[in-house]
Amino acid sequence: MARTRLFFPGIFKPAVLLLMIGVLFSGCRHGDRPVEITAEELLNHIRLLSDDTYEGRGLGSPGIELAANYQENYFKQFGLKPFFDSSYRQKFALIGLQPDLKATMELIPVKKGQKLELLPPVLLDDFVIKSEKEDCPPEVEAELVYGGYLIQAPERNWDDIKGIDLKGKALLVEINEPGNVPGGIFDGEDLTYYGRWTYKFEKATELGAAGVLIIHNDKGATYGWSVVRNSWAKESFFLPEKVRTLDFEGWVTESLGSKIVAAAGFDLKELRAVAETSDFRPQPLGIKIKVKQEPAFHQVEAVNVAGWLPSAEPEARDRYVIFSAHYDHLGRDPNLEGDQIYNGAIDNCSATACLLALAGYYSQFKDRLPVNLVFAAVTAEEQGLLGSDYFASHLPIENSFVLANINFETTNVWGETEDVYAIGAKYSDLDDICRRAAESLGYRYVPEQGGNYGFFYRSDQLSFARHGVPAVWLHEGLVARGNDKNLIVRKSEEYQKKYYHQVTDEVQPDWDLSGAVQIIRWAREIEELLGKNSSLPAFKADSPFQRPETDVKEVQPH
Repeated sequence: MARTRLFFPGIFKPAVLLLMIGVLFSGCRHGDRPVEITAEELLNHIRLLSDDTYEGRGLGSPGIELAANYQENYFKQFGLKPFFDSSYRQKFALIGLQPDLKATMELIPVKKGQKLELLPPVLLDDFVIKSEKEDCPPEVEAELVYGGYLIQAPERNWDDIKGIDLKGKALLVEINEPGNVPGGIFDGEDLTYYGRWTYKFEKATELGAAGVLIIHNDKGATYGWSVVRNSWAKESFFLPEKVRTLDFEGWVTESLGSKIVAAAGFDLKELRAVAETSDFRPQPLGIKIKVKQEPAFHQVEAVNVAGWLPSAEPEARDRYVIFSAHYDHLGRDPNLEGDQIYNGAIDNCSATACLLALAGYYSQFKDRLPVNLVFAAVTAEEQGLLGSDYFASHLPIENSFVLANINFETTNVWGETEDVYAIGAKYSDLDDICRRAAESLGYRYVPEQGGNYGFFYRSDQLSFARHGVPAVWLHEGLVARGNDKNLIVRKSEEYQKKYYHQVTDEVQPDWDLSGAVQIIRWAREIEELLGKNSSLPAFKADSPFQRPETDVKEVQPH
């Protein structure tokens, strides 16, 4: 049975959309031929959730609450069970941090008579700074140490610390990782988690440092200084349960980093060359750095929304697959002239549409599911994967019960491809499962692309992997079906330049949602193979992630 096309002129009410979709399902939910997911259904979800009424779904806004309500009502409409005891909502607190836009940074001589030839750096132009410590002192002075890449990777026989006590020090470190060239140390040009800025802050926290500053460069960061400047000038958020000991954390431009090192009597190129070797040891620079700032904090309530469909098979009692997609975006910027709303139609309404459509589709098979299926709409991805982090660390089931996480992110809206790839599949048994699923549908399965951007570490699948669950982000390939083989690559590049994280990310007239439907078909095939697989998918031995040996928390049975 083909799904009737839905059309809603102008702005339409979510309740009306849910009712009409429900009517379409009601006559054939238990029939022999299930209602299939169509491009029209996906487009209607995207149009609604990316409408200006939803205000860009920024944290703490009325718009994001509307989006949460829409998804909760959708799960109810299709008979999904609440995943959190008697609730579809997992509420948690976030701390909002407003950086001090009058913060200052200066170098302080250590030796008597020492002179430092350096003009005061300019906030935003030369550096950005903040602190997630709600009791951070307004002024911090600490000895400055060049920390190289600040990586400790025992499985790769790499240790930048060499047992040196860095407690109370201010660390000046490189972004990315050593050997970031084809065939280089670590994974060559492909970025691992050791190269991410989040790892640098986590490691500095672990070492008890007073603060950390990352030296920016376009290649290592994979984006320009303007991205750092714009994001660090705005409010950010963090989970209050995380350990926060750094008095300051931030970035400096490569130009300022060079000047700081030169003022201390060193050459950044020479220090960096040593940092590229396994013999590197932290280098005290013989100067101190003083940071003055007074950030402001407030609490914001956040919510993940999740429903689940249980399997009737006795052997599937402790076997789950979690589908996920984040529904938050960047909200509204009142400082912009004209359009102020970051609608995020592709990022991430396209993925949310896939998640919802799958939930509706699988609701037709309540008595025939091989595994339990969870549909998780997570929040605060744009603030550092906070919603999925909280979700994965507070599951109402054992993490070891979860076979896999299949994440949807910025899903293809430009038509079908001949090939597909799975971001992060290489870390686990999911690689073979994703390959088999793709080939069974006639798609060519190719190696992960864009590894230098570290995409696996930039969306919600990372949260699940870090909590011991094999996870993937399903992605379209590079070769478009039809005569114009380069269409997908061209459209993707255009999106990155003109639409990504801009107010222009809205529904476009040339979209072809058959590409998103293709990804959904692939996800369904992967789920079917997971259901048939009697073993628990595992991480590979050389993966940076592993399943936990034990899970000591008490599990609340469904």
